[in-house]
Amino acid sequence: MKFRRRLEDDEQIPMASMSDLAFLINVFLMAALLFSVNQGLVLELPKMASGGRLEASEVVISIAPDGTVVVDGKTLPLEQLGPYVAARRSAAPKTPVIVKSDRRVVYGHVMDVMDELLRVGIADVALPTAPEEIRR
Repeated sequence: MKFRRRLEDDEQIPMASMSDLAFLINVFLMAALLFSVNQGLVLELPKMASGGRLEASEVVISIAPDGTVVVDGKTLPLEQLGPYVAARRSAAPKTPVIVKSDRRVVYGHVMDVMDELLRVGIADVALPTAPEEIRR
């Protein structure tokens, strides 16, 4: 005689222990990642006999709200901006060019500076910004 087992409709696989197990594995992995942050190579950096500052190698162009152009602390007319930056760039081709402007500067003044830089072949220019304050 052959017996057949019938499953009733109310029999289910218990999943409560599976979710607990998944939660505990996540907690364990997060804790393990936090502890591994301090591990790594122990390096002893070389000492130097004289401490000196490196000269700033970037070209910083500042534009005042009235349209005045200041390059590396010197006020220059717009016509002299291109040759000055090109001369600095020819000495060190990877010198970064940074154009800083006040938020009240008319956009046309910034475009005039950018056009002058493009005229002498400088297209890679950084335009830094400040993060906005979050108002709550």
